[in-house]
Amino acid sequence: MKKLLTTLTLSALMALSVQAAQQQDHRSMLMKDMRIMLESMEQIQRGGLYSSSDEMKAGVKKLQGTLKSLEGDDVKWILPKDQKYAYQFAQKTASMLHLYSDDMVASIDAGRMDDALEDYNQLLKQCTSCHIRIRNW
Repeated sequence: MKKLLTTLTLSALMALSVQAAQQQDHRSMLMKDMRIMLESMEQIQRGGLYSSSDEMKAGVKKLQGTLKSLEGDDVKWILPKDQKYAYQFAQKTASMLHLYSDDMVASIDAGRMDDALEDYNQLLKQCTSCHIRIRNW
């Protein structure tokens, strides 16, 4: 009986530690993606300020590469559990980030830098909107 109880206790502890490790891995990965998103936005802004369309496009490409984490179920690991709308809001934000970043590239290709910088402004609004609503900043 003691052996069974000990085995069950150890199994439960191992399962909890594995789950905690997975949660930390998901959270770490998502936080890394958030840092990359910030770097991408900085790169786009720097490219706009220095009239470097190549740098702006590189920033957009880097940003779009990280949006998969917002679109999938993994984003649930960093969202508040008490906000039921948080997951749908994160997915909508990712969709809007795709839309504005695609439009930015089209504007850059067409030589409309004012429109591209307006798209940057819309990207930034999406970022801050999510941080204000979801993260309660």
